[in-house]
This record gives sequence, C-alpha cells and structure tokens, in this order.
Amino acid sequence: MKRKRILLLTFLTLGSLATVGFAAQSAFSESNGPLSLSPLRNFVSSIVSVERGIYGGEMAIPVNKSQFLKVHQPYSEVTVGNSDIADVEALPDKTIYILGKKIGSTNLTIRNGAGKILSVIDISVTYDISGLKAKMHELAPGDLVEVRPAGESLVLSGRVADAGRLRQLVMVAEQYAPGKVTNMLAVEGSQQVLLKVRFAEVRRSVLKDIGFSNLFEYTKGEVLFSLATGDGLSPEAFGSSIASILSNDFSVLNIIDLLEEKGMVRTLAEPNIIALSGDNATFLAGGEFPIPVAQSTESGNTTITVEYKKFGVGLSFTPTVIGKDTINLVMDAEVSSIDPTVSVTTSGLTIPGLKMRRSNTTVELRDGQSFAIAGLIEDNFEDTVRAIPGLAGIPIIGQLASSKDFLRRQTELVIIIEAHLVQPTIAQALSVPTDRTVPPSDAALFMMGKTEGEAVLNEAAGIDGPYGYILP
Repeated sequence: MKRKRILLLTFLTLGSLATVGFAAQSAFSESNGPLSLSPLRNFVSSIVSVERGIYGGEMAIPVNKSQFLKVHQPYSEVTVGNSDIADVEALPDKTIYILGKKIGSTNLTIRNGAGKILSVIDISVTYDISGLKAKMHELAPGDLVEVRPAGESLVLSGRVADAGRLRQLVMVAEQYAPGKVTNMLAVEGSQQVLLKVRFAEVRRSVLKDIGFSNLFEYTKGEVLFSLATGDGLSPEAFGSSIASILSNDFSVLNIIDLLEEKGMVRTLAEPNIIALSGDNATFLAGGEFPIPVAQSTESGNTTITVEYKKFGVGLSFTPTVIGKDTINLVMDAEVSSIDPTVSVTTSGLTIPGLKMRRSNTTVELRDGQSFAIAGLIEDNFEDTVRAIPGLAGIPIIGQLASSKDFLRRQTELVIIIEAHLVQPTIAQALSVPTDRTVPPSDAALFMMGKTEGEAVLNEAAGIDGPYGYILP
C-alpha cells in the first residue's frame, strides 16, 4: 500500500504530465526497504509545460556510469539528442537505461504510440560527484565541503580546517576532473604569522706585540758603519722604551715597543615581522652607502655613476600554514655592517666593505616553537716572529733583535627563529617606544640633570603587555 501511495502522489503532483510518472530507483524498493542512495533527482519542483510536450526536469549522470528511469505509462519511442554524450536503451517493464558517455548536456524525449511527446528530460553527464563526495568525507569528515558541477568543471566550496587539508581535497578532486577543478574553499583559523628572528654574536680578540729595534753605529774618522734591526718606533705601540749608549766612536740605540690589546664585541638584532599565509614579507633596518661605478658613454668617454648597496638588519620570509598549527617558512635573514678593514681605494675614492651574516633556509615548525637555524664558531690564531736570518738563533742576542706578534680572534654566532599564529588586537593593547619616552620638564633638565621625564603607562585591561622589547 505504501508504494501505491507514493505513485499516486507523484501522479497528482505532475499535473499535466498525467500519463508519465518518474520513480526510478525510488527511496523504497519492491520490499519497501530503504535504499542508501537515490541516483536520480526529484524533478517535481522543476517541471514546467512546453509546447507539444512537458519539460520533465534534469538528470545528472556520472560519466561512464548508468542510471535507470522508470516510466509508469506506456510509451513507444525514446530518443536522445546527442548519442555521443549519452546512450539510451528501452528495457522491459517500462524502464529506460541511460549511460553517461561524455561530459556534456543533451536531452531525452519520450513519445507515445501516436507520436505525441510525453516528456522531455535534460540529461547532464558530469563527473562522479557522489564518489568524490564519499572520498572527501573520508579525508575530512568534520569539514563542510560542497561539490557542484559547472559546465565541464567542478566547483569546490565550503570551509576546511587548514591549508594542508585543502590541498589534499583539491588533489583528490583533480583525479576526478583533471584540470577542471575550481577551488573556492576557505581555510578556517588564523592565517597570519609573526616571525621573530634573533641574531646573537660575540667576538673576542687578543693581540700581543713585543718589538725590539736596535741601531748600531761605529765612526772612526771617515769610516762609518751602521747596523739597524727592527721596525723602529711603532705609532700603534701602547708603551715604548728608548735606551742609548755612547762610547767614543761606538753608539747603540735600543727601542722596545710593547702592546697588549683585548676586545669584545656583542651584537644582538631581533627583527620581527608579520605576513599573511602564502604572501612574502620583507624588512630592512639599516641604510645604503654609495659605490662609484665607471661606465662608458656613447661618445666613448668614461663617466662615474653612483650605485647604492644596502646594509643593516634584513629579513624576507614567506609563511604557509599547512596544518592547524604547523607553519612552513621559506626565509632569508641577514645582518650586515660596514667594515673599514676590507675597504678598497681606487682613484682617490675609498669604498668600504661589508661584514655579512646571512642565512637562507626552509623549515617547518609549530605555533610558538623555535629553531636555531644557523650557527658559527670561529677560532683564528696567528703569531709572527720577525728577525735577521741567522741572528735569531743566537740566545739572548737574537731575541733582543727580533719582533713578535700574537693575535687570536674568536667568533660565535647563532640565528634563532620563532613563529606564532597571531590575530589582530585592539590598539590600546599595543605598546610603542614613545609610550615610555617623554621629554623632561625645564626643572628636571636644568636643576636635576635628567634627560627624560617620567612616563605613565596605560596598560589595557586583561592584556599582559607591552608587546615587544621596548627600551625603558
């Protein structure tokens, strides 16, 4: 009885299509048991009347798959508009077999024995959307993803948890419709990445220099003999001693240079920058210095032009959020400074060199994690002995006629990166350097000698600030 009621409702709803009812693979089988899938759409809401026939709606058939159409009225002829797109065959028991052969659209016409058109149905042969949806549900059971045909393409829409899941779904869709997938999926969660980079470098140097210079002279009448050793008085010496001995025609001048130098340099740079996932961001805090460049003109003359070389703290990175809290970073980081010790002088112009600390790498890390992406330990040792050949081997005398240099340089450099997924906040929650730096009053400057006034901090309620490292 339940099956009869369903057919009766279909018959009454079709109205003018009183002779044909469509219940192909209905929601109930012959035993009234429910089916898991209904491959045909419900055409009741899309039926309209057309001249000499009735529009019966649209059927979506996966390519290389078939469906059955049940007709509840006798018919004598079934034709398809384009047999290259779909193939039809009339079967017993008023059933029509339809096979999707090629992506595209056509129509199916059903006529009775008198040649009258009973119904015209649009056939849309598309990709296996049902199979694609099943695969996507296996990969992303908790995400809302919609798959719709659009001409010869598939349109993916909805929201997914992360960019990695999005790429997986698009790759699966490409297997069903190669090169025909339109991706309109959106990614939930934060997609802005804050990158903190720390350059920490310590350089130590030790220099010791002991030099002996001697001048021996013998004068007898018109005969003059002199012997000089060493480099003379050094302008770089921190201490020196001069002794002179005169005896008749013989004189000795002795100069001792002493120098011990120790130095330590500590360099710390912390550039921070925010970028959207997939976009490139650059940062430079430094400057540019001019470099003269000789160029030939069309007339054959040479002219000097100026090019500028950047230096300072530079950072360039491209973040990609590939998981719920996993970030892929492609980054370039460098710290450079002008180094006069490697300068070049040409045509009266001195061009300074650069001391560079640079890294280029790709890493993956989670929100809040850090990586030491680069490190350097350098230990240079150098000593020099300058003496007269043969004389240096004589005990005591040879040592008094020689100069010795000892130099040691040690460098240790570490570059650490830290990534965070961030969200915008209210302006009152952010702190800037000017919040803690105010000019002093006249009384504080002239009477107390203070160079800064007292700053009053206004922290936002519920915010543990300030953000960043702000000088007090």
